[in-house]
Amino acid sequence: MKALRTKISTYAIALLSSVMLATPTLAGSSDFSGIFIAGHAELNVVAIPGTHTAGADTTESAGNSTNVEVTEGAAGGFAPTAGYEVGFNLPLGDTFFVTVGFADGGGKSAALVKVDDAAGTSDVSLHASNPSWYYIAPSISIFDNSAVYFKIGKAYADLKAIGDLTGGVPNLDGDMWGIGTTSIADNGLFIKTEAGAVQYNEFSIVGIGGDANTKVEGIPFVGYGHVAIGYKF
Repeated sequence: MKALRTKISTYAIALLSSVMLATPTLAGSSDFSGIFIAGHAELNVVAIPGTHTAGADTTESAGNSTNVEVTEGAAGGFAPTAGYEVGFNLPLGDTFFVTVGFADGGGKSAALVKVDDAAGTSDVSLHASNPSWYYIAPSISIFDNSAVYFKIGKAYADLKAIGDLTGGVPNLDGDMWGIGTTSIADNGLFIKTEAGAVQYNEFSIVGIGGDANTKVEGIPFVGYGHVAIGYKF
């Protein structure tokens, strides 16, 4: 995952740098200046590499049993989302501006993975909902009404477990990055297209199937394609 992040970041920086050098006299950052609101839709591809640990009671009263089974694997799927975003564009030069924003991915719940206990029965399914992120996007105007940008930010989501579970369920947070283009009309309407990824931090859930010694750990990774249509005031 770290290597992929490095490649995307390097590509984005190289693209922005080449545009800056190729168009030093073009003005256009003022076209994007101001507050905006938009609706967006995304297609997310989710991958969750992790481990499922199922074991016997290892306390002294149980005779220090070491009958522990650890299974490694990955799960995931596709999760479409839709929501809104708000923010503002701040010009810092003739061609350069910075976007600061907040986006909400909607409250729809997406099933991530179904977890089995040691007996092989499906006890718990994990669902993610309410994704949101705060971001900053350095941008360069390549024409009077078009720009390219590189986005970095923090992402959040609610993690919910449905089924036989005794432990608590943590929420997700992580880092996001992306690259995209935006075009704006004279009347303030704009459209953005973007591709990127979110790397969430590792989560750990214990008590699967009512067994306090059974746990699931995973590190969700999300790749996404994003389209937004909005209005700049």
